[in-house]
This record gives sequence, C-alpha cells and structure tokens, in this order.
Amino acid sequence: MKKANKKVIIIAVAALVLVAGIVAGIIALTTGNASVPGKKNEDEVNATPDSITLIEKGDEVKKEDVTAITAATKPDGTVVDNKGIKDKAGHIIYDTGEKDAAGNPIYTTGKLDSKGNVLYTKNQVNSFGQLIYYSGNYVDGKLVLSATVEKPDYTSNEKPNPYKPQEQTTTVTVPLKEESSVKITGMKRDYIQFLGGRGMDNMLAVSQCKDGGYVATVYSNSYDADFADASKDWAGHGSVVKYDADGKVLWTYRVGGDSEIMLNDVVELKDGTVVAVGCTLSSEAEPKKTSKSHSAIIIRLKANGDHMWTYVFPGSEEFTGEFIQSVAATPDGGFVVGGKAESNAGFFKGEGQARKAFLFKFDKNCNLKWRRILSGSMSNNIAAVDVNKNGDIFATCVTVSNDGDFAGILYPAKAGAYNTVLMKLNKNGDLEWKKYLQGSGNSQYEAVCATDDGGCVVAGSFNVNKRADGIYSMTYGKSDGYVIRYNKDGDVNWGRVVGGAGADYINAITKIDGGFVIVGKTDSTNGDFSGEIIGGKADGFIMYLNEKGETSAQLVLDGKNEDLGKSVCTLADGTVVVAGSTASKDGFFHGSKADNQFNCFVAKFTADKE
Repeated sequence: MKKANKKVIIIAVAALVLVAGIVAGIIALTTGNASVPGKKNEDEVNATPDSITLIEKGDEVKKEDVTAITAATKPDGTVVDNKGIKDKAGHIIYDTGEKDAAGNPIYTTGKLDSKGNVLYTKNQVNSFGQLIYYSGNYVDGKLVLSATVEKPDYTSNEKPNPYKPQEQTTTVTVPLKEESSVKITGMKRDYIQFLGGRGMDNMLAVSQCKDGGYVATVYSNSYDADFADASKDWAGHGSVVKYDADGKVLWTYRVGGDSEIMLNDVVELKDGTVVAVGCTLSSEAEPKKTSKSHSAIIIRLKANGDHMWTYVFPGSEEFTGEFIQSVAATPDGGFVVGGKAESNAGFFKGEGQARKAFLFKFDKNCNLKWRRILSGSMSNNIAAVDVNKNGDIFATCVTVSNDGDFAGILYPAKAGAYNTVLMKLNKNGDLEWKKYLQGSGNSQYEAVCATDDGGCVVAGSFNVNKRADGIYSMTYGKSDGYVIRYNKDGDVNWGRVVGGAGADYINAITKIDGGFVIVGKTDSTNGDFSGEIIGGKADGFIMYLNEKGETSAQLVLDGKNEDLGKSVCTLADGTVVVAGSTASKDGFFHGSKADNQFNCFVAKFTADKE
C-alpha cells in the first residue's frame, strides 16, 4: 500500500512538473523570451566566408594581353607559367609558382599599383567577400607581399594615378531624375518638452514609431526630478523613453550599474518592439561587461516598454572591448548595428590586433546573420547607418586610419584628424560602392538617411588646414556643416556647405516629403546664420532643405547658455521631432529647469507647404 501511494505521488509530481513546464513555455512565448538571444552566434563567428573560385583551366593568353607579364616569372625573367587563369570576374591572372608561409599559392594579376609594384592575390577575400590584393616586389630574389586596397585596373595598361581614386567624391554632379512637387515655405513649433534633474542629462537619439509617437534614448547622472527612480548606487545610467505624438511620456525603461551604461541609438522593429544599443562599463550589476573596459550591448523591449532581453557582446578581459554607435531596422524584421572594437575575441576572434569598425546584421532575436569588419591601426567607427525599403544599407565609417582597409585615404591623418568612408551594401552585406569623404582637416560624417530613389544623403562637418581641398570647393569658417546627396549608383547629385565664420556642426538628418531636415549647433552670426545672435557658447539649429539641398526654412534654438540639436526624426504624420540638450532656461528653452547643467528636450515642428 505504501509503495502504491509512493507511485501515485511520483506521478502527481511529474504531472505538476509537466504542467509547470507548459505554463512556463506559454509565459516565455507571450513575453518574447522563448528564444535565447544570440544562440547561433558562435557558429557564425567560426564560419569561413565564401571564397572566390578560380577557374584552373582558363583560356590560353598572349603576353600582350597582360600589362606586367614578367610578374609571372622568376627574378631572372624565366617564365614560370604562361597559361592564363581567370578569376570569378573573368580577369586573367597567372600562377607565380610560389607559395606563402601558410602554403597558399600566390597568383599575379599582371597589373601594377600606383607605385609601379605588381599586384598579387592568394585567392583570399575580405569581410565584404572581395578579393584581397597584395603589392609585391622581389627583394634579394624573394617575393615580398604587402596588403593593399588598390585594385588592378583591367580597363587600361597605364599605371594608376594614386591621386584620383574612383571612389573619391568630386564636385562633378549628375542631375536629379525626379523632384518632389511639395514646396516648404516655413515652419512652426508645435511644442517643446523637457526632461532632467540636477545632474547632467543628454538626449542622444530619437526615432519614429508606427503609432505616430517616438522613442528616445538618454544618458544621465541625475537622481532626482524625472530621474528620481534611478538607484543612488548607479553611476551614469541609460534610459529609453516613449512619447506619444503630443509629447506625453508613455513609459520609461531605465538601466544602470556600478559604472556607466550608455544607450547611443534606438529603433522600432517591424513587429513594434524596440531595440536600443550602446555599451556597458558595469562590472557588477547587469548588464555586465565581458571585456576589460566596455562591452557592446543590445536591449530589446516590448511595445509597452517591458524588458524582453539584453545581449552583451562576447569578449575577453584581455581586450578593451566593443561599442555600438548606431542601429537601423531592416525590412525582414531584424536590424543592423554599427560601431567600433578593440578586441580579438568573441565576434572578432582571429581578426588580429588592429582597431576595427564593424557592421553586423541580426534577426529580431539577436542571432547574427552576417558581419563585416574594417580594420586599421587608428580609431575606426561605423557612426551612422540607415536602411531603405529594399534592405539596402548605407553606413558612414569615421576613421583616423590610413592603412589596412583604409589605405585608400589620400589625406593622412595628422594630429588625430578624421576622414569618413560612405558605403552602400545590399541586404546580404555585399559592398556595392564606397566613397571617400576627406580633406586636409577633419571630415566627420555621423548622419545618413536613405532616399526613395535608392540613394542616400549624408551629413556631417569638416574643416581644412589652409584652403578648400579634397572634396570641398569652399569653406566658411573654423568648421562647417556639409551635406551631400548621392544616387543609387554613388554619383553625386549635389553637395553644399552649411555654416558661417564660426564653428558649425551637423549632427543628424531625416527625410521628409519635399526634402530633408538637418539639426546641429552653431556659434556663427553670418553666412547661413546671418542676423542671428548667439545666446551662449553655441546654439542649436533646425534647417529644412528642399530636394536640391537649398534652404527653405530654418530656426536657431537659442538660449543664454549652450544648446545642442543632437537627433531628428520624421513622424508618421510628416511632422518632425528634434531631440537634444540645453543648459538654458530662457529663449527657445523657456520653461526648462536647466541652470548651466544640461537637461534634455524634445521639440515638434510642422512645415508650411504649398
């Protein structure tokens, strides 16, 4: 009898466990926690990229078919291989008969780089799937190779001109095929809302939502007023704030730890959930860093602000870590992120010690679909990213490097000067084209938006050392804003300077019906800001541009202290929201509680159209 009772008890317990498991599964499904974020990522990191296939039995060729046929010979001129081999694109290459230290066969393209050295390949591809080339010459009878970004020019037998790379943006433009019939004649402010405490509060990003509202990210070290719920044990903390179309706060998600946690960008996905990205320096509270200094983080929230999951990049205490700067939703329901890393672990295992810029594609559950990495010896960062309705990706990479993947930079960085590479990739991460945005000073483009014609508009700031040079035909002052529009093929439709004799910066751009809106800050009182009176160190500004880049309306966001327009987005009804920070409580910012320290603001604008 006791044995029977024991058996009944065991069955009952098992049934309860089964029911509990089913209930837990239902709860997990309804809360979005059924999938473990990033569960497939380790396999993806270890996967080998597709290689370019060589056709071993190519057509016979004559010596005159290749510029530097002697590249396929021994140092004494004896021909090693006179049988033509073609790469995947049908270009002729030759087997040198030599191998590198790893035993890989070395081939020659038979073409020269800009310095007159022969270009070689080892049938290896970079993270974009493109063939890697080497500049080579014989030293003491031994073939010495150096990685290069130069490519063989199969259209000419002339030595390439190192000062005119095809990727360089020039003043040559092509006309717009279509122009909007909407004309903007003015603008008005619908409202302004403030968020802050007695500490330093900065609004970093704002992004539209399909319900007509918007979400914003904040970095703060306040613990009172609007941040009274922040733990006093936290260091600088991050927040995601959801607003309705009228500027009312619907919900707030806050995260903090024993060190800084920053949420640099935010986006709503196709299913209405929200993804915020940034980095954590916390070593105790969640999310914990996995690297020496900081680790990249991705946080997904429900549409009502409830937490779904947090994903921390895999790293190692041996390396500094990773940092996500930008995020954009993709049409398939996932998202892409861009940032920078100083790591040789986790996602960057086997990528060497160089400093990297990265662009990763994830599905909505944070499973990695593909990764693209660009390396150089100095700082490199994917600063901005946007995606069009076809899934094409536009990204800006701000770099101080002029070696590695950035060896095509014509103006070497001096004293930490920045240059920018603009890239267009398809939805699979294949590079379609790239453009170098550079001059003798800083060229820092941290804003990009896709256009309806398959192209994009990129915006940022620049200065030059002595005169207008590089891609710039003119300059106003200490630093100026710059906006360039590209078509789907990477041709320039137009470019324009924004600024005056002072220091002017463009921080963000958004597409609207009839043109574009840019925001930033200025301390100029002439040029594009003639007649303005700067209230403090600098004022924020909002400027409407038409399809041709001409100013159609503008407003300086002025107060007696420093003010900044940091981010901008277009809402579902076509109105525009500007987000930023202010240390003022007068002028445009009347009603704020800021008093020399920064508070956050969001302001909504409606354009006058005809």
